[in-house]
Amino acid sequence: MSGAFFPYLMAVLWLALAAAGVYLFGRLRRLEGRRDSFTALYLDQQQQQISALQRDIARLQSRFEHRAQGEPGLSPYNQAIEMIRQGLTASEVASRCGISRSEAELIVSLYRNSPTS
Repeated sequence: MSGAFFPYLMAVLWLALAAAGVYLFGRLRRLEGRRDSFTALYLDQQQQQISALQRDIARLQSRFEHRAQGEPGLSPYNQAIEMIRQGLTASEVASRCGISRSEAELIVSLYRNSPTS
């Protein structure tokens, strides 16, 4: 009886092994798909960060070139004082000279009506 049972047992074990192999292969494919989607998402985020950094670099280069075109020897604060005396607003001075708005407002309060040149 046990001799006749052995081939059936082997067939069942082979079927179970084949079923496990098919299941694991399917699971592996799903995990690879998830990995690929996470990788694509990560790369997209990295590309967005790189683009933002490139925009920042371009903006800083533009600011640097704009400052370099200003009068040689004048600091941003001296330029701001001249602009304030010409009647520009604090926000205009801040954007043109590359200083903070609070610094420009301080210069306005000190030099707007100053009689000295």
